[in-house]
Amino acid sequence: MADLIQLKRRYETAKVTEDSKDKIIEVCSDFLCYVERLQTDLQQEKNKCQDQTKLVEMYREDVKNKESELREKSDNEAKMRFAAVLVDGDHMNFLNELVRDGRTGGRSAAKALMEAVRNHVQKVAPDVDANIQYKIRVFANVTGLAKTYLNTRVMSSEYALGSFIQGFNMENPLCDFVDAGNGKECSDVKIRALFEQYFVDVHCQHIVFCGSADNGYARVLGPHRGSKRISMVEGPPFGRELRELVPDFETTSFPGVFRSSQLSRRVSFGGAITPPAITPPRTPTENYASVARAAPAVSEVPVDNSTPANLHMRATRASNPRLVVCRNANGERVDSPLHYSTKGKLEVLKQQKFCNQFHILGTCSYEERGCTHKHEPRLDEQDVVNLMVIGVQRIVHFRLASSPTVLTPGL
Repeated sequence: MADLIQLKRRYETAKVTEDSKDKIIEVCSDFLCYVERLQTDLQQEKNKCQDQTKLVEMYREDVKNKESELREKSDNEAKMRFAAVLVDGDHMNFLNELVRDGRTGGRSAAKALMEAVRNHVQKVAPDVDANIQYKIRVFANVTGLAKTYLNTRVMSSEYALGSFIQGFNMENPLCDFVDAGNGKECSDVKIRALFEQYFVDVHCQHIVFCGSADNGYARVLGPHRGSKRISMVEGPPFGRELRELVPDFETTSFPGVFRSSQLSRRVSFGGAITPPAITPPRTPTENYASVARAAPAVSEVPVDNSTPANLHMRATRASNPRLVVCRNANGERVDSPLHYSTKGKLEVLKQQKFCNQFHILGTCSYEERGCTHKHEPRLDEQDVVNLMVIGVQRIVHFRLASSPTVLTPGL
């Protein structure tokens, strides 16, 4: 009986041991499965890492290529960057000695202007590349400008200006002196259009604007107040409206290139008496007779015998055959005929109150103090003649009202 009990105990002990083995085996089996899953996951992660490594390398190569392309593009854009110089040649006149020197003077003017602009831009915009290109555009009514140079004795021939322009254009491929046409605002229109084009051009780093005497440009520059990309150059004194913009822009002057005053047109007009009515309020007191007296010495030539006998007109011609001074039998000056367009046009001009001296003589001494009469738009040649006719009518009315009997026949 004791052996049976002992055997039973041993059986129970063996059974517990076997159960423990089964549990151990089961745990080991689960552990091995877990390890196998970990190995599988590890391999998958390795594969992902390899893929990501390849992707990073590909991105790095792509970035390197893009950076190279950007550098090349930046270099190409740098080659296209420029600074623009816009010159109203009708109002910003080159120095007399440069213009007189013909082709050589034109080359010197282009070189001096290029150097002055380069120094100014590097001073006010140090971030601009020192090797930037400079595009210089001068627009003018070449025919009218040549006549003005001739009348003011800067040149001895209307054709001499052509040599100066040729030299200016030949000095540098980016220097252009352009004939804008003989309309009264041809230069203004072209300069306005180019200014707007250059201002929105991302390659244009700076604009140097040379048109100090024309108040019309205040409407062009005004919308861009405060822009650091614009400089105003003063030759003749700034007009009243442009002077108001001076605090908003960089300003400079090029005394080695441009005149400090405008060329004045010499006009022979009227007799020696100039009543107050011929000039608008607050306009200059200089009369047309004094301007005529300042004209070149004249030589007398006989007048056609078909003129009335009681006048015995004598015509005197200056070196410029277009300037004719007429005198009556008493040696008194009389007006040569003025051919106006229409009476309606005269009435329109009267209502618009243009400044006589500015449009007829070319300058207005009251401009600095704010002339109340119109300087803009510039009148064409026929309208200037119409303005002269209005002045003559006022002289005649003044004399008739003051002393009708003193009028000389033919005046």
